[in-house]
Amino acid sequence: MKKILILLFLVFAVVDAKVQRLSSIPPAGVEFIDVEPGICDKACLQNLVNNKLEFSFLARYDAKYADGNLTNLYARLGGGGNALLLAQTIAQNQKDKVAVLIPENVIGGYSHVVSDAIFSYVISQNINAEVKFYLSGDESPSALRSALRQIKNDKISLVVAPLTVNGAKFIAQNSELEMLFFVPTLNYDMVGISRGNIFFGGIDYKDQIAKLLDVANSKIALFSDGSGLGNTLNFYVESLGGEIFAKNVINNAQTTILGMVDDSYNDSAVFLNLPLNKTALVTNQIALDKITPTALLSTQINYAPKLLTSIKFNDRKNLFIANSITNIPKDVANTAAIFGLDMSYNWVAYSTAIGLDYLYSTFKNPEHERIFSERVVGSSIIYNTKIYKTTQYGFIEVQ
Repeated sequence: MKKILILLFLVFAVVDAKVQRLSSIPPAGVEFIDVEPGICDKACLQNLVNNKLEFSFLARYDAKYADGNLTNLYARLGGGGNALLLAQTIAQNQKDKVAVLIPENVIGGYSHVVSDAIFSYVISQNINAEVKFYLSGDESPSALRSALRQIKNDKISLVVAPLTVNGAKFIAQNSELEMLFFVPTLNYDMVGISRGNIFFGGIDYKDQIAKLLDVANSKIALFSDGSGLGNTLNFYVESLGGEIFAKNVINNAQTTILGMVDDSYNDSAVFLNLPLNKTALVTNQIALDKITPTALLSTQINYAPKLLTSIKFNDRKNLFIANSITNIPKDVANTAAIFGLDMSYNWVAYSTAIGLDYLYSTFKNPEHERIFSERVVGSSIIYNTKIYKTTQYGFIEVQ
């Protein structure tokens, strides 16, 4: 089994009385471990690159099967030369280990969000840690079982695992109790299994819908995209007592909802259980048709700066958005910004940092004081959900 040991360097300047100095934060060791069976030849490596699966590429790279372009890319991503030698020296002195189980073929772009959030926390807290990434490819039982076996062999007990429901259920049913898992991508209600060793940090959409219903009137229309999340949000609206007079599904191919809304939508509360591009489509069409709902309502999925430029201010004056991202410690936020990660608007990153903070401070190093204030009840992070409206240039909490 091939292992790649690389070094994550973070060098940034701190301005103090107009003098710049390098941070004293030590580097963190990083290791990518391939748990997928078989070799990955040139075509396989190129396919990983084409599909932007950089972590899997790092883990499966073998110089025997790479051409010049692949070798250069491997070096640029951090896999070669001096970094290897330096990381090996540092790793010998590292006492804390964190495993990150990533089915990159399934979660895609979340891989980088999770890794950047972990590094932001580890570096900002000056934790001397080795972070090992276990690339399972997918969430098949054989792939996850192989990853769990490798993590156990490496004697790591703290695991961050961004998974879907299928993967989380397998881990819950097959992991050993001495391993502690944090799943930043799911809420406990979506899985319903823990056995006490798995904690969940996903947004509590049920709580967000409940708070949005406090803003709504009794005449409710639903828009969703037919996805699993969209259907779940619809279910929460209906199960929490919403009286639905219209339900609409906007598929990915649709570029207009012309004729879908009429005067019956006046004085209604419209739930936009849609991704941002579809939310903009519906909101703009409602404005064009001069429909006047009492409120447009959305969960965390649309709490993003891009919303402000996607929808004209006059068209979103009565838009209410639930948000569970609250206080981010300044040192974590600043470190995340160096990675190009705005944790204020990325709930997966926020969840990952909270979960690592909880597991590390509670079980790994109790002398380390937690820096996030969110409570953990049972197996879940408890978020403080608030309702926001938009101004011309930002978001403002509804008092």
